[in-house]
Amino acid sequence: MALARFQIYRSADDAVTWRFLSANNRSLGQAAQRFVDAETCSRAMLELRTRLTETSATTARETPSQLWSWRVRLAGLDLAVSSRKYHRRVQAQYACRSFLGLVAEAQIADLPRVVHF
Repeated sequence: MALARFQIYRSADDAVTWRFLSANNRSLGQAAQRFVDAETCSRAMLELRTRLTETSATTARETPSQLWSWRVRLAGLDLAVSSRKYHRRVQAQYACRSFLGLVAEAQIADLPRVVHF
């Protein structure tokens, strides 16, 4: 049975980052930044998972006409952001709660391998 999980990937511009995928491979959230290598990315991903109870979540839109997104912060720094935009604030809030709940349950014993896009 598939479970929600982290995935570390290297993009075409050689940057490394992570995303969190649902059991059906839909991207639920992603790192707020890019990293120089997979090891640094893994540490950031594990920090999010282990310090999840210390984070705060917010929803916002950049301008009144834009769609809603969410972000998870720790000590004033963004750790994770939504992978997509939402038409309603309540949808963004629900998606963020789902992300946080699934990350809390995610297994962290095995670090994911790096995939290339």
